[in-house]
Amino acid sequence: MNAESTFARLICPNLGCVDAAEDSEDETWRWSALCAQSDPDEFFPDKPGRGGSVQAKRVCARCPVSAECLDFALTNHEEYGIWGGKTRRERRTLRSTRAVAAS
Repeated sequence: MNAESTFARLICPNLGCVDAAEDSEDETWRWSALCAQSDPDEFFPDKPGRGGSVQAKRVCARCPVSAECLDFALTNHEEYGIWGGKTRRERRTLRSTRAVAAS
């Protein structure tokens, strides 16, 4: 399974399904994520030939659930893609900052 399909599955696991009742209550934010309505390639700028994170970050800046998305990515140590408007490197820095603050 590639990173793009993993991302799509995590954001909208029931994409194309009518019944969203299977989503757990704490992850219903996924249905409001603007990235689910965008080109998934925009959210994986780490791959060669991709244009960087600018467009993905613009989508995230307008997204009503970017905080929930970022929290999910930090909690689950997501390695690929733009989550909550942050790149892999930015998320790594945030995790380090959180770890230092917690100690």
